[in-house]
Amino acid sequence: MSVPEQGIPHEQTSSRLLQSLEGRVLVVDDELPNRLYLRKLLEARGCEVFDAESGLAAMEIAFKKVPDLILVDVMMPLMDGFELCGRLRDEPRTTGIPVIMVTAKSRIEDIETGFELGAIDYIRKPFNPRELVLRVGNALALKKSNDALQIWNKRVARDLELAGAIQRSLFSETPHFTRRFEVRIAYRTCLDVGGDAFDIISLPNGGYCIYVADVSGHGVAPAMISSLLKATANEMVYRYADQGPAAVCNALNAMIRRRIDNPSYFATLFMAIYDPATLEWRCMNCGHPAPIIVRGGQPVVDGLFGRGGGAPIGFPFGPEKPYAARDEVVFKDEGNCFLLLYTDGLLEARHRRTGQECAARLPYLYEEVVGHPALPDKAGQLLVRLETEGYDLASDDCTAISIQMLDPLKIVLEQTVPRNIYLVSDVAKQAETAVVARGISHDTAGMLRLLVMELGANLVEHGGLGEGDSFWLQIRVDGKVCQLVLRDEGTEWDLDEALNRKLDESYMGIRGRGLAITNAIADRIERYRILSQNLTYCTIVDGEAAP
Repeated sequence: MSVPEQGIPHEQTSSRLLQSLEGRVLVVDDELPNRLYLRKLLEARGCEVFDAESGLAAMEIAFKKVPDLILVDVMMPLMDGFELCGRLRDEPRTTGIPVIMVTAKSRIEDIETGFELGAIDYIRKPFNPRELVLRVGNALALKKSNDALQIWNKRVARDLELAGAIQRSLFSETPHFTRRFEVRIAYRTCLDVGGDAFDIISLPNGGYCIYVADVSGHGVAPAMISSLLKATANEMVYRYADQGPAAVCNALNAMIRRRIDNPSYFATLFMAIYDPATLEWRCMNCGHPAPIIVRGGQPVVDGLFGRGGGAPIGFPFGPEKPYAARDEVVFKDEGNCFLLLYTDGLLEARHRRTGQECAARLPYLYEEVVGHPALPDKAGQLLVRLETEGYDLASDDCTAISIQMLDPLKIVLEQTVPRNIYLVSDVAKQAETAVVARGISHDTAGMLRLLVMELGANLVEHGGLGEGDSFWLQIRVDGKVCQLVLRDEGTEWDLDEALNRKLDESYMGIRGRGLAITNAIADRIERYRILSQNLTYCTIVDGEAAP
């Protein structure tokens, strides 16, 4: 590194170098006079200066002192400035430190090499002290700004991560089970927070309301609106469900329009209210993608859900109550049918290789998934199937709600069983007989009998049920797959312990609720706490039917 340019009057140089600098600067040069000059020049402006005579010494100082800026002479023995710049860039501990190359090389190729290796600026030799101070000042200011931005980004990232965790706790993926249907949910956000909303709400008359919504846009505002929508939907559903989904959606529309004074934000929504007396779903589509129906193993294309409906919830134009009962669509629960509710993140997912959207493939992928009775989580498996086929789900929030309307012919046993070990034994025997009659092998049927007996005995002895209490049991057979659903209102399980199969058998035997023997019998066991009830869902596959 050479001395600065000569010929500038002293008083002129002094007046131009009054800029105050702040930061830690490492000067790397194999010539001592140059290092001393730059130290004096930069310390006079307020910098803390370190110096190194070689590239290796510079690396050691950079690791220990972590400077805000490094000035590197290009022409040095052993390790020149280009090599040092590359090493600083590739080393995680120094990759964020800006480097200014000081060079006598004037070829554009040499300057390009410096930038390619990570330098942010260069100074030609012989340098002007005024120019050097200005460039160092700019580099230090940029470093300070970048450091502040990184701190801000980390804080925002932590806040968003926490907000996402809180939001996800509001949107539970816990499945829902009734005598007539089973609901599975899969939910993914493209950011820490998401703009999708959904819920399953039990109604006083024994019915249910299921909805899925998608707030426009991405980020914090849509996430807050989706949380607001969920919180308000519960109240509106309880208040207006007996009048039908149109009344509920009108109430939600009025609420969003009053509270969100921004025309950019609204929500598409699909809502279905189930009437257990008529076995009908009354549905309202508010600008949302139409559900997919698979009946008897085939997608149904009849345009049923494409009729009626209207603008999205909270759309700023039009009447405050845009939905009417005539817009509702009635869907009859005739069993042996699957209904998929979803957000457009699934439709618009693009194939990584072809770039094609998934819209046309989605019904057939869902058909494939529901064709595997041994895989109970149809919604989760659908997202897995999409990704396996090559679709990218990361660009938008994705929610899938799969409603399986049970085939009554596949339910081979359904009973409410009193808390009595002898009655449990009778039911276990009935279960064995029932599945054998449907073509299940005697060996598998015997395993099912043992499973019913063990689960029932655990409820009787360890479940916390009173003398007059009972539990509900349902057994289904779909091809070579046996499914057992058991529901009770006993004490809450310790799910973390119950699901930990590494626990020793003595512990599992004593606790009763997570017995090793039931885990060994079943091909799959799911355990859930839903409100005040415990639910066990077991799958046993006969012979070669396992997926």
